[in-house]
Amino acid sequence: MASSLTRDFTGTPTNAKKFTVSFWMKRAKTTSNMIVVCNHGNNGSDDFQFQLRNDDTFEILDYKSGGVVTNVVTTRKLLDTNSWYHIVVAGDSTQSTAADRLKIYINGVQETSFGTETYISQNTDYNWNKETAGTSNGHIFGQSGTGGNKFQGYIAHAHNVDGSALAPTVFGETDSTTGEWKPILNPSYTVGTNGWFLKFENSGAMGTDSSGNSATFTVAGDLKQSVSTPSNTFDNLDPHKAYDKSHVAYAGTAYLGTSGSARGCNSTLMMNDGKWYVEFKPASASTSADNTTIALIKNGTFANIRWKYEGSNAIAGKETGSNGCEAISYQPMTGTPNLIDDGGGGTVNYGSQASANDIIMMAVDLSAATSKIWFGKNGTWFNAPSTSSAGDPANGNYPGLSFAKGDDFWGIGVTTVANSGNQYIYVNFGEGRFGTTAVSSANADGAGLGAFEYAVPSGFYSICTKNIKTYG
Repeated sequence: MASSLTRDFTGTPTNAKKFTVSFWMKRAKTTSNMIVVCNHGNNGSDDFQFQLRNDDTFEILDYKSGGVVTNVVTTRKLLDTNSWYHIVVAGDSTQSTAADRLKIYINGVQETSFGTETYISQNTDYNWNKETAGTSNGHIFGQSGTGGNKFQGYIAHAHNVDGSALAPTVFGETDSTTGEWKPILNPSYTVGTNGWFLKFENSGAMGTDSSGNSATFTVAGDLKQSVSTPSNTFDNLDPHKAYDKSHVAYAGTAYLGTSGSARGCNSTLMMNDGKWYVEFKPASASTSADNTTIALIKNGTFANIRWKYEGSNAIAGKETGSNGCEAISYQPMTGTPNLIDDGGGGTVNYGSQASANDIIMMAVDLSAATSKIWFGKNGTWFNAPSTSSAGDPANGNYPGLSFAKGDDFWGIGVTTVANSGNQYIYVNFGEGRFGTTAVSSANADGAGLGAFEYAVPSGFYSICTKNIKTYG
């Protein structure tokens, strides 16, 4: 979420002493203060915050007249950027036991270990569902009331209950087949005067309330609907596998290169079988060999990857004498692009030079012991190296390179070196956009999943948990 959803209150709360908030959250960035949702959220006045802290713990913070009345911080760190967290916070200040006045549940389990525990006085109103003094703001998703501490990630099925403290089993349940905690799509509860239910199912009206209260939120900025859901997670760039995690951008679908510095990042999901399709868009017209690299990374996290130099070309791979991992790396921005097999296959000239905003296509076949990779540009697959034969992923013909898969797992990697200023390398794993720019064609894969600019080759699929389970 790059911007925000906001709404003002429509009436006096049903019961300000009791509330429940439930939402599903997937992080795209760590080690930064990010407000998921708040009431005003200016830190020090009258406000209420649900916040991910810069140490990756989760915090509930309630101020009254500049003083802290509730501050509960988990010891648990929410570090996973691949999976969804189900967060339920239930407040009931009428409880005689202080710790019962605010309960936090994560994936259906109550948190019991806290680094900070300050609870509201008994029978005191929470600030959550009421207008705070001196403001006209109500609930805000994605940032503070002053626009700071922006949340970067994904939100699904967000509920607010005014007047009741509910258990997580109202909103989620254990799947009888998989044993996984999953959403109840249409839970039954009394929403209360200032309650709401956001499904985010209408891309043109993301703030639509489905509770019956008509508590519509106003959309600000470049908020986008995601194809990633708690039941099917699409791949994205992983800050834990980044040279600099602060450079992961656009909810994990882009990586920022800064002037004069080499940067890189790997994806969250990895495969050891199946056929996969991804699109990339470089944002710079620089022709430096190491300006942009698109890579298939073997068994690695970026912390273990070193820069390997083939002449002046920087690629993601195993530097001599290091503990880095192997990679198949493609450099599309050079006058004569290179495809480099760090596992011993050498370097070949392949394809035609890309310009800024060209869309680079990648198709990877991991279905056989000798696997294959193809690249193309703007809807046309490149000829195989040193031939006039056009690549054909659907038929398995004329790849850019064949390589030994082994028993290894492979993920997607990108690197950038910005020669001047900053530049992005955008990745479309199936989200249907490059940064804030939506694809125009919205081609789905054979399973009907994802949205790509160009047609997905027959038999190839977007990288998401549902497809990996079925085809990988």
